Amino acid sequence: MTTSTPLLSVLDLVPLPSGQSSAQAVNDTVALAQHVEALGYTRYWLAEHHNMQSLVSSAPELLIAALSQRTTALRLGAGGIMLPNHSPLKVAETFRLLEALAPGRIDLGLGRAPGTDGRTALALRRSRQALEADDFESQLAELLAFGGNLSAGGFPAGHPFQTVIAAPYDQPLPPLWLLSSSGHGASVAAEIGAGLAFAAHINPDFALAAQSIRHYRAAFRSSEQFPQPQVIVAQSVIVADTDAEAERLALPLGLMFLRLMRGESAPFSSVDEAEAYPYTPAELAQIENMRRSGRFVAGSSQTVKARLDQVLEMTGADELMVGSLMHDLADRKKSYELLADLYPQPSGQRQPERSAAD
Repeated sequence: MTTSTPLLSVLDLVPLPSGQSSAQAVNDTVALAQHVEALGYTRYWLAEHHNMQSLVSSAPELLIAALSQRTTALRLGAGGIMLPNHSPLKVAETFRLLEALAPGRIDLGLGRAPGTDGRTALALRRSRQALEADDFESQLAELLAFGGNLSAGGFPAGHPFQTVIAAPYDQPLPPLWLLSSSGHGASVAAEIGAGLAFAAHINPDFALAAQSIRHYRAAFRSSEQFPQPQVIVAQSVIVADTDAEAERLALPLGLMFLRLMRGESAPFSSVDEAEAYPYTPAELAQIENMRRSGRFVAGSSQTVKARLDQVLEMTGADELMVGSLMHDLADRKKSYELLADLYPQPSGQRQPERSAAD
């Protein structure tokens, strides 16, 4: 169960703000990672999304590699790699190499959703058969087998992949986390002894989250990497000095959700652009419903802490993973600062900031 002060981590979707380049968006991610590292945050995960003008996180493994050379203490990971989009061998090779770049600081979060629309998923997987296959568990078993060491071996005798090495072979596969928004991932995580990350920013059904987490803890089989069950709950959170300011800063996030529901794609809007958007009454109601459902939390420190304390009480999470998706880097930094003030981290300390080039 959670302590009174949970660990804090970041889920970065790497927004592409309107009027900026993807190069600047990546530089902002480096600067933000360095900032939250100084605040004592535990992890910094990057998501995998495709065919979206508003986000730059199409290849989280590349961003992890970049951050590994610009940070020293943060655990860096994918939240997650959408395993059906990739071959298990390639994922094992990529994350073993990342482990060589930042020993002991890499996490491998795995999801089963495509992270995109159906047509783009088809382009990624290259065949209708692969798109329609429901073989996440068999892919996961392959990944675990490729992650075995040379002496133990992961494939049974006679398997066609028995002699295939996921290089570099002398690096361990990083700790595995299973992403879940429906409860299925919780069962798989318990069975293989992996960490569990419940995506409440995707499915804010906290009754389901609590039920899934209870099942995970009860059915958990300990592993070398996870002697005990470990639970992260991910939540979209925007913190500002006042409720009114936070609600204003959340307008672009609401507009992004609205566009996604309509199948539209555009850069991540500024607050001014979101304020000027010609919403229909039905669209305003949709955004309000998303907010009321808990899809994202926006408010002053007092408002946000009251809600997050409820989330922690309901789920018993060990760790909060927060995504503060806003147009301006300065607003994102401040949101994470205010959150760290609410839940002080043992190693957190305000330090002079480094530039992305340092």
